[in-house]
Amino acid sequence: MFIVYVLRCSHGKYYVGRTMDLGIRINQHKSIGTMWTRKYPYMGLLWQKRTNNEDLELSKTLEFMHLLGIDNVRGSIYSRPDLSFKERLEVYLNFNNKCSRCGRFGHSSNNCRCDICGEYGHLSYQCLNCYKCGGGPDHNFESCNKCYKCKSPYHYYWNCNNCYKCGGSGHFARECYM
Repeated sequence: MFIVYVLRCSHGKYYVGRTMDLGIRINQHKSIGTMWTRKYPYMGLLWQKRTNNEDLELSKTLEFMHLLGIDNVRGSIYSRPDLSFKERLEVYLNFNNKCSRCGRFGHSSNNCRCDICGEYGHLSYQCLNCYKCGGGPDHNFESCNKCYKCKSPYHYYWNCNNCYKCGGSGHFARECYM
């Protein structure tokens, strides 16, 4: 699982991103960040969701662009500060491509994925998997304390020392050569 998030930035701007460790990523936005968050510094976290849905970052980016204006939001495949004419046209065309199942932009109902397991055919409220770690239907989500990075029941994800990409220890994904 990973986290999709929305940052409030200066001058009424917003940034939509995706990460495995939100604390580390927010600290990066406060220092080096992206071109967008360097131009419009981080002000606060507006929204976050832990998910397996690969399409959620793009959907949230398009949703916020639709609500707040294309010039005020960046994220997903539209992360460059100055979008080309072609990119702007793609965004406007995506505004007409709204899913009839979940109501999000960027995909149609036959490509709608569950936020918990990332699979097609059902929505999050219908998913039998644990909303905390993605564990299967036999998993007790009420007492879940599994790390969603490595599935260990002995610590939470924020205390996990394993790499997201390869599962190895001693390094993090940003240093991984896989």
